Amino acid sequence: MRTRLARSAVVLAGVFVAGTFGYRLTEGVGWWDAFYMTVLALTTVGFNSISTLSRAGQVLTVAMLFGGLGLILLAATEIGRSVIEGELREALGDVRRSRMIENLSGHEIVCGWGRMGHAVVEELRRAGRTVVVIEAKTEKVQQLKDQGLPVVAGDATSEESMRAAGIERARGLVACLNDDAHNVYTVLTARSLNPELFIVARAGEEGAETRLRRAGANRVVNPYRHGGTRLAQLVVKPTVVDFLDFSLGAGKVPGLELEQIMIAASSPLVGSTLAEADLRRRCGVGVVAVQRGPTLFPNPEPNLALDEGDVLVVLGIRDHLEHFEAMFCAGGAGKES
Repeated sequence: MRTRLARSAVVLAGVFVAGTFGYRLTEGVGWWDAFYMTVLALTTVGFNSISTLSRAGQVLTVAMLFGGLGLILLAATEIGRSVIEGELREALGDVRRSRMIENLSGHEIVCGWGRMGHAVVEELRRAGRTVVVIEAKTEKVQQLKDQGLPVVAGDATSEESMRAAGIERARGLVACLNDDAHNVYTVLTARSLNPELFIVARAGEEGAETRLRRAGANRVVNPYRHGGTRLAQLVVKPTVVDFLDFSLGAGKVPGLELEQIMIAASSPLVGSTLAEADLRRRCGVGVVAVQRGPTLFPNPEPNLALDEGDVLVVLGIRDHLEHFEAMFCAGGAGKES
């Protein structure tokens, strides 16, 4: 479409340049008068205000009226067609995106595509998650469309936008708008539409953390407090922070990861102790922690018996983690959201 518009612009400019040079040569007038006569000829107004045309000028005028007007009409047609095709392509793209979102299930919804939202989307995509973004600003919506990302243009606090993003079928939601009040309303709306949704919310002020949890957020992150804590920990315990970065995939050691796996009823791990499971020898992974309901058991004892619904936090390289999942999660267990 851009090529077509550029070609049309060149044609229009060429007609005016040719007419201006022609009248300057045939009538001996100045550049402005020559341009003005070109405009009058193409708009069929007439030349009484300038001068009586010579025979050469009359021939040029006839050529301008037939040829120039034809070229202008052709260029205008091209421009109109480009605009209509662009709008049609945009409309078809919106329909295609809407249908794609309607077919999604178990996806993540990110509300707000600012600096933090952008980082969240990139990290989720790196982890292999499907992401739908809800964004209100037109220019950011267009950027997301240009990148081929599923996006809903609208207010994240409205039920309409949430339903358009497939809130009922989503696995998780991140509310990272710049305003705490908007994040609270976003969490309230999301929780009312999907009681099982795992919600993480951004809090800009300390007092907002409590309100967000009351609204239904499972986790609340204050980027300033967490950022300050991380900076301090890098000074006090840099090796520990580096190790955590490596295990969470943010470092430079390929394959080393922390993963969380929920034990399903059909898993052979149910009823076994960690010592009996012997996961280090059988799979090459280590159990860093076990979460049972609200209780977390860090560095669990070998005699801890595993039960349905327990979430294992395991550490290992990617191949060993996949081997562990194949051995113990094929019967219905799987990654915890």
